[in-house]
Amino acid sequence: MTPVDFWFDFGSPYGYLMAERIDALAAAHGRTVRWRPILLFAVLRQLGLPAPLAHAARRDYLLLDVERSARHLGLAYRQPSRFPVVTPLPARLFHVLAAHNGAAAAAFARAALRAAFRDDQALDDAAFAGALAARFDGREAALLLQQAQADGARAALAQAVDEAVRRQVFGSPFVHLDGEPFFGADRLPQIEARLAGRLAPADKDRP
Repeated sequence: MTPVDFWFDFGSPYGYLMAERIDALAAAHGRTVRWRPILLFAVLRQLGLPAPLAHAARRDYLLLDVERSARHLGLAYRQPSRFPVVTPLPARLFHVLAAHNGAAAAAFARAALRAAFRDDQALDDAAFAGALAARFDGREAALLLQQAQADGARAALAQAVDEAVRRQVFGSPFVHLDGEPFFGADRLPQIEARLAGRLAPADKDRP
C-alpha cells in the first residue's frame, strides 16, 4: 500500500494539529506517512493564490478557529507570540535529516511543530532549531546548521515546493491518499473513513 503524503508548512498551526494525529491514524490501517514540508508562501505565489493571512477578517477567524480546533482534538495549543512563524530553517533541517533517516526527520518535524505551537519557541532561532535537530541525529548541531545552509538542503526544499505546485497543494496541512487530495486538519475523519474503506474514492469526473 502506498504511503500517505502529508504536506505541511512548519508555520501552520493546522499542520501541527494534523501532525499529532496522522501517523497513528495511518498506522492503524497498515499505512506509513511520508512527511513533506514545504514553504507554503512559495507554493501559493506560484499558484497565483493569496496568502492565508492576507485579510484581517480571515486572520481573526483563523486565530479563533485553530484554538477551538485544538480543544476539540484534545491537544495543547499556545498561540505563538511571533506569528506568522518563519520556517525556511526548520524545513531545510528536515531535509538534512531526511537524507540520512526519514524517521528521524519526521520525529524532528513533530517536535518542531510542538515547540512552535505548544511551547512558543521561535523556529528561526538557529541555536534552538539546530539543537532540536541534533536530538534526532548523531551529528552535532553546528554541522546540521551548516548543512541546512548548503546547496543540497536548499535544492531539496525547492524540489518539494515544485512538486507541491504540480500537485496543487494549496494549503497546510494537505494530504494525498492514493492520489486523492484532502485539505485541512478537519478532514481527519474523512481520511480515517477512506483508510478504513467506509468512504469510497471521490469521483474525479463529477463537477
